Amino acid sequence: MDKNKPIDIQSLLQFPNYQDVQFKKGASKKVWLERVDGVGVLYTSEDNGAARNLSAGFNVGGGIGYGGGAFDTGASILVFLDTSDRLVKKDLSCDKPPIPITPVIGHTGAPAISPDEKWVLFITEDREAASVSIVDTRGFIRPQQLMMGSDFYMQPVWHPSGEQIAWVEWDHPYMPWDASRVKIGGLGGMRLRLSSESFIAGGHEKPTSQPLFSPDGRWLSSIKRNGNWDDLVLYDLESKTYRTILKGGRFHLKLPEWVQGMRSYAWGFDSRTIYHFRYTGAKTELWKLHINSGKSIKINIKPITWATQLCVSSCDGQLAFLGSSLSIPEKICGINKKDSQFELLEHKKQPLPNITCTRLSFETSGGQTAYGLFFPPQNAKTGNSDKPPLILHVHSGPTSLSGYWFNKNAHYFTSRGFALVMLNYRGSAGYGYSYQDGLRHQWGVVDVQDAAALARHLISKGLVDGERMVIMGSSAGGFTVLNTLIEYPDLFQVGICSYGVSDLLEDAKNTHKFERFYHQFLTGDLETNTQRFIERSPINRIEKIVSPVLLFHGRKDKVVNIKQSKLIFQKLQENKIPSRLVIYEEEGHGFRKDQNIVDYFNQIEIFLAEHLT
Repeated sequence: MDKNKPIDIQSLLQFPNYQDVQFKKGASKKVWLERVDGVGVLYTSEDNGAARNLSAGFNVGGGIGYGGGAFDTGASILVFLDTSDRLVKKDLSCDKPPIPITPVIGHTGAPAISPDEKWVLFITEDREAASVSIVDTRGFIRPQQLMMGSDFYMQPVWHPSGEQIAWVEWDHPYMPWDASRVKIGGLGGMRLRLSSESFIAGGHEKPTSQPLFSPDGRWLSSIKRNGNWDDLVLYDLESKTYRTILKGGRFHLKLPEWVQGMRSYAWGFDSRTIYHFRYTGAKTELWKLHINSGKSIKINIKPITWATQLCVSSCDGQLAFLGSSLSIPEKICGINKKDSQFELLEHKKQPLPNITCTRLSFETSGGQTAYGLFFPPQNAKTGNSDKPPLILHVHSGPTSLSGYWFNKNAHYFTSRGFALVMLNYRGSAGYGYSYQDGLRHQWGVVDVQDAAALARHLISKGLVDGERMVIMGSSAGGFTVLNTLIEYPDLFQVGICSYGVSDLLEDAKNTHKFERFYHQFLTGDLETNTQRFIERSPINRIEKIVSPVLLFHGRKDKVVNIKQSKLIFQKLQENKIPSRLVIYEEEGHGFRKDQNIVDYFNQIEIFLAEHLT
């Protein structure tokens, strides 16, 4: 690829879009989930290296909240969710097509196959009710609820004996990273009923998640918040005692649980070691921990700089995870335990030029520090200034982050002469919980102040043209885009807002169940702080926007109602502000189909050519 030419978006869509990877139980063979033009497909590798489709026409995907936790792999069977919210079983020993083993019973997620492969645990949500449920893998018995009563459940796991399970639960008004707790239950009876239930750890301001039983059945491990960081904790199932084997310090052991099925650590097959990721700022490291000595060894995974979904083979101790870097699209990465050799699952795709990035820290309001990732332009862009135009990107969430992963925006825009900066405003994950908690009741304030401070920081350093600046973001990031255009009307010349939140009152009253009370952390109490919701809603101050705005939305969005973008567009038009609203009929909250992603980037390029001079 000619590094002096702009990268077309089709070149950035040619790479696999991985969602998860697991080892087949008792084997070194991997099973992985890809999203192919918006459709979830499960694959495994043949002996000759070819990929074999296991899902046979089903659209694989978890249906709870934002998805995730779409499949589990046993020794002889695979169980996955299709997007119609059925559990589907695939016999791995033959070529017979997969068969559903449940009817449609509400939203489902996080299947977990029992050690004897006779049962499957999974999470269900039907309207307001949530539960840990169970079904036999033959589909002969109607699914039964094992545990209910909490507002949310995730991450069900089996003890190696099949006689105990563990799970995570939490309740409104909290998000899982605020108040999740781990419990253990005993199972008994012909149809497996919950015979006992014990609280292990967690709760408000000490959330605990990712429970895993050790392969020898002695321990239950979990990750628990401890002040500003995370600890890795063991619970001795026999003595019922706790032991902290790794204390976090300047690193996190997990990311905010926006989806089901997130994994940031895994037991070694010998029950004597635990492999885990450390998230430091915007990067990932892989470490090996010996549980008896407490000694930790860093494992070299260069050139990978961001990693998720760690798993270990129960057969030979191989490791696998999803990894990427600024210039390496996400791949399935593997480490052989015997010789610690690191490898990437390669695909014969067109290579991309290397891209550079600088981590920034800058002073923002109140003398505090915020962070960003700066990508200089790869190619020159013509204009009246010798400095490049800037695109400032605001991540969604808002409790999330921008990291050192493969970034389509960075490659696309820097190859067209733009500088790009990714803002990790106060409230972003990865910098300690005190930084993450900086957004409490301050959404629409500190994120906006940090966006302006970062733009001005880059101008003061002579890195960008202050007369040609764009701010863009989606969902919560779109909210920040609109509010920044309102608060700092002379700073950015163009705004790009995708399915952005614009009416906090409407959003708090009508958003989906998962985020129904998220506003209590972000903004405040809906009854006593009503004026705050009104004042921070962009829709109520839209007359202050003077810059052109490009809007995008999916017709089937269940998180942010499309009415919000339509009303923003209507008011911009009434105020004679150059604007455009692009609606994708078959998309929801985020765009998955290749043709729509191509159109999205084309629309942005056209709009910027018209309004960024």
